[in-house]
Amino acid sequence: MVVKFQVFKKSARNDKITLYLTRRDHVDHVTHVDNIEGVLVLDPNYVHSRNVYVQVAVNFRFGREDDESLGYSFVKTMYLHTIQVYPPEKERPTTEIQRNLISKLGNFAFPFSLAFPELSSPSYSLMMGWQDQGSLMGLEYEAMGFVGSNEHDMQERSTARMIVRRLMDCPLSLFDKPPPQKNISRSFLTCTGSVSIEAKLNSQVFYPDENIMVKIELKNNTSREIKRLKVKLVQRSEVPMFQDRQARDRTICKVDDPLNLPPGALTNREFVLVPTVPSKPAHGEVFLQPSMKDEDEPCLAPSTLIAPSIKKRDLFGIYVSYMVRVKATLGTLVGDAILDIPFVLAVQQGS
Repeated sequence: MVVKFQVFKKSARNDKITLYLTRRDHVDHVTHVDNIEGVLVLDPNYVHSRNVYVQVAVNFRFGREDDESLGYSFVKTMYLHTIQVYPPEKERPTTEIQRNLISKLGNFAFPFSLAFPELSSPSYSLMMGWQDQGSLMGLEYEAMGFVGSNEHDMQERSTARMIVRRLMDCPLSLFDKPPPQKNISRSFLTCTGSVSIEAKLNSQVFYPDENIMVKIELKNNTSREIKRLKVKLVQRSEVPMFQDRQARDRTICKVDDPLNLPPGALTNREFVLVPTVPSKPAHGEVFLQPSMKDEDEPCLAPSTLIAPSIKKRDLFGIYVSYMVRVKATLGTLVGDAILDIPFVLAVQQGS
């Protein structure tokens, strides 16, 4: 019987170290993340008495490459979970694919398994705009194998690097939760009474390009007319580890309804919003799930989901969330009543 399996290969510049990975996409299941598993092949005549290590690193770019100047870099790199594969410190458990690889690659092929850091976010990248050049804000992971006298002695010529993705999956338990429903009552300084908004979605979890049904009940108890109703689908991105924790809201799509609701009136409205990648702007504003190939279809970044034991402020990287925003406008001199209904955007990840 012939067994076929796919592996990914990357060699160092001097071809003395070669990295084989069983896959490049690793799913974050909230409670745990799939390990990076593979085999490293080395040239013993080159290594001599030195050691060989494998390591996972996370690169967080928090600014545009175009804005870097005077040697300042907007990239922070953390080197995490280093394992010595040669000389072997202990016998490591292997998968069937690793055993098959070792049998084909010879005596100097060594298995390894690397764990993703618990406190880092999934892989995200900012959408490229048509005027953008260089790298934009995002977070990526890199698996590396290298030769050195210790784990800090890394030479570029004898280092094999391969980008891997940490992809966010949505637990099945979230699909069983009731649809989100919220309400708000807002009063204003320049007129009497209040505006009441009640909104409900048809589900807690949505996939990209799936219709989001928004039901709204709007009651105008003020002495002024409500001039229009706006309904938006908003992506919010945050960097929790920064002190200011500034949130960026970007509109994915919107509906504008000039309803002209008089004082004392009540109305019910239904809208349909579709979470899809917007047309390419001059400069990237929306976060996507990064793709491995240029020809891959762009996909909105899934919502960031973290385990109950992890605090959001401790997360390294980018936190992405989504909401439907309902805004009733009474005019420039009066103000707006705004209601946000959060939901989860899930992306179906490969097995």
